[in-house]
Amino acid sequence: MDILVIATHLDDEVIGCGGAILKHVDEGHNVYVCFVCGGTSVRYPDKELVETRRNHARKAGEVLGVKEIFFYDFPIIMLDTVPQLEIVTALEKVIYQVKPQIIYTHFSDDMNSDHRIVHDATMIWCRPAKSPFLQKVLYYEIFASTRNFNPNYYIKIDKYIDKKLEALSVYTTEINVPTRTLETIRKVAAYRGIETNTEYAEGYILHRQIE
Repeated sequence: MDILVIATHLDDEVIGCGGAILKHVDEGHNVYVCFVCGGTSVRYPDKELVETRRNHARKAGEVLGVKEIFFYDFPIIMLDTVPQLEIVTALEKVIYQVKPQIIYTHFSDDMNSDHRIVHDATMIWCRPAKSPFLQKVLYYEIFASTRNFNPNYYIKIDKYIDKKLEALSVYTTEINVPTRTLETIRKVAAYRGIETNTEYAEGYILHRQIE
């Protein structure tokens, strides 16, 4: 099975569904990650820093067992300045190259405008007529950014939590933010675990599943 994780920013893939990625890889599936905002911006004007962050993403991908990573150069916190067609076209290339059976992407209600825009662009290609190979679409949460998130689908990650945190620790430029520390993300997984009577879990919203 081929799985595609569509992430807006570098580290969203680990925070949102790092445990799920590890589980899929453990089960022998191929996982691909597409980063939409991977270039320079007002926040990251230094090209050397951008490459450092991309190397972090590559190392995190190695920890998670990701088969391939796609980087796009859309500007961070400035996606609303980019014509939607450009983002939609970029995602089309990746989706039709991978032809995933499962897509993970952002939830629609989010304080971060980039996350909302990527969600909308992704959903254009999640229509059955557009992607007949797609069997399941799941929305993940980014703690302290995603709003009104009430999971109806959970993945138990007891055996993957330490590896997820190991992958997140690679992002040394990001994990000093209080909402993204290793301790915070562990607590979020523990909270979702309490909801499912397990130690650790990731919560998702299932958009569609075809059996």
